[in-house]
Amino acid sequence: MIPWSASIRVNWTTHRPAGPGSMTPRQRRLHLWVPLFLVWLLLLPLVLILFPFVALACIFVRINALRLYATAWSVLTSLRHTFVEVHSPAANVRVHLA
Repeated sequence: MIPWSASIRVNWTTHRPAGPGSMTPRQRRLHLWVPLFLVWLLLLPLVLILFPFVALACIFVRINALRLYATAWSVLTSLRHTFVEVHSPAANVRVHLA
């Protein structure tokens, strides 16, 4: 099954003045939910238009088009439940595909 949504969380620290001559760190957070099913619906017409051109290109370069489409579908469906976490001194980013 293809991923239907993505959850993106970003944590970072900012410094704001707390008083004269001092800076205190402040923790900031951002949580976004991205509905990927809308992205898939927007990409569907483009995929349908490009489908025969990719098949013709596969014929010219002697690649099995069915195997190409099956592999692309397999990669797309294996993205579900992918969790990517990136840590840096400036911010932490987490992306979860569900």
